[in-house]
Amino acid sequence: MSANHPSLSRRDAGWLLLAAGAAAALPARGLAAGPGNRVVCVSKQINEFIFDIGAQSHLVARDLTSIYPPQITRLTSVGYHRALSAEGIISMRPSVLLTDGNVGPDPVLVQVRSVGIPIETMAPGETLQTAQQLMLRLGRYFGREAAAKTIVARWQAGMKTALAAVAPYAKAPKPRVLMIHFGQIGNTYLGLTRGSAADQIINWAGGVNALDQMGGMARLTPEIIARAAPDIIIATDVGFDRYGSPAKFRDLPGVGLTPAAKALRIHRIFETEIMYFGPRTPAALRKIAGWLHPGR
Repeated sequence: MSANHPSLSRRDAGWLLLAAGAAAALPARGLAAGPGNRVVCVSKQINEFIFDIGAQSHLVARDLTSIYPPQITRLTSVGYHRALSAEGIISMRPSVLLTDGNVGPDPVLVQVRSVGIPIETMAPGETLQTAQQLMLRLGRYFGREAAAKTIVARWQAGMKTALAAVAPYAKAPKPRVLMIHFGQIGNTYLGLTRGSAADQIINWAGGVNALDQMGGMARLTPEIIARAAPDIIIATDVGFDRYGSPAKFRDLPGVGLTPAAKALRIHRIFETEIMYFGPRTPAALRKIAGWLHPGR
């Protein structure tokens, strides 16, 4: 064991020197082009954007929640982004740990830095505009600026077309929508609240969030679900798939009492389509609008 890092194996201790050397070789303004870079990225939004701009060859590991595009799951997972282990990250001999700031625990970050691995934090795109700015920043960081600009231009055009297509729904009755997300670590159902990306997409699609709370997410109880009285429930894939069908999803405590359950208006969506903004947002908006306003 290393005297300075008693939790590390001798093999990991040897890798520390490699990691420190790789980190020291990085230019100050970003990554050099080429396969020598070893990026561990623990943000599903950033990981998707890295694939979008064609910089995925830099990646050597991901976090547990980074599952899109599907080929990213071939990479080693270093764990849940809020419950990382220093050993898992260090074992990948990364040139940099890339994160959106939603990462932990703090002692792990301290240990990663202490062995010479730099941590690059890029603010998440919490609005459509800042998400597009994040894409452009990643383009500059990875030397894929032209690709990033092309993607953002296409993304902006797609949003303009999608928003025009759903504009008539603004005058239609607004159904109450409950977005249910299943946490991958705890056995907990969460509701996506006001101020989240999902909330904005619901509004664009001509609906209203059935939850009044602010803050992005709220723990759900049977009482909260029943009281929210949603006309439509949209469940992310991990939680929905535990039940397998809209009819079986009604067995979730509280759901069976809602108008959505009685009308069987329960839909499945991939969490990566609505947990953050990205180039797939225009398609997600159109899909959700179709569920909210069928036949219009």
